[in-house]
Amino acid sequence: MIISYNNLSPDAIEAFKLKYSLGYHDYITRITKPNGEYIHVVPLETADAMYMVKVDVKIDTKVTEEELEKELFSANLYGVEKSPDGDDEASGDSNSVEPDSIADTGHDDD
Repeated sequence: MIISYNNLSPDAIEAFKLKYSLGYHDYITRITKPNGEYIHVVPLETADAMYMVKVDVKIDTKVTEEELEKELFSANLYGVEKSPDGDDEASGDSNSVEPDSIADTGHDDD
């Protein structure tokens, strides 16, 4: 019987967690449905039945180098934003100090 993990009884969920306490990656099987789509299942045997538990699987897709660079370099790391004229500006940091605004304290460190 094929059943979604979300539709398992509490006892079956507990049995699933016990059997696959270290993960079920090595036990996943891909089944092709008559319409050509496929699902991923994991076997689970209980005293009452043998289940093929449908699980959600995230499949990595191949990313082109251009897409990777765009993703990496478009991120707003360090809170720097582009101003309308194209210059970088610090965003919302009222504690930032411009180098020209640092005054000489008059102390000698000699």
